[in-house]
Amino acid sequence: MSDWERMPDPVAVLDALPCNIAMIFRHYKDPDRVARAHEVVSRAHQLGIQVLVAGDPRLARRVGADGVHLPGHLLRRRVFSRLAAIRPDWLITAAVHDQRELTRATGAQVDAVMVSPVFSTTTRVQRQALGVIGLRRMTASARMPVFALGGLNTSMLPRLRPCGAAGFAGVGEFLRQH
Repeated sequence: MSDWERMPDPVAVLDALPCNIAMIFRHYKDPDRVARAHEVVSRAHQLGIQVLVAGDPRLARRVGADGVHLPGHLLRRRVFSRLAAIRPDWLITAAVHDQRELTRATGAQVDAVMVSPVFSTTTRVQRQALGVIGLRRMTASARMPVFALGGLNTSMLPRLRPCGAAGFAGVGEFLRQH
């Protein structure tokens, strides 16, 4: 996941990522968000990396992204239905922070969810960490692939194996590898 404050140049990170990965382009505060999104999608596609644009289906369509990531406030069945009708080829994911949001994501029939925060994070939005048990509960009741997010690093990944997550997402861990 890109982050305007912690990853000002997401294109620079792309070369260090494996090709079987997707980047969620957030960069909400970037004054050059459209140009940066074009640049990210272009380079990512050269490398075989998919890009989802967070919270902005119009921008995703404009830059040729592979889909869209829906923040919790956009997680509604009618939003998903409209997106799925306009772009049935898109991958659509959603941010989920609790069981209620997971239920909404299930009703919207998104392709995958990012469940967070698994562990404590340094982000501005502070939520109660789910922990390993909370993540396990969420994956057990999910009808779509679940990706763990929040406070993760490679040393913690073995703790997540028994939780049923399809994978993990992050910002900080990728920055350290770059």
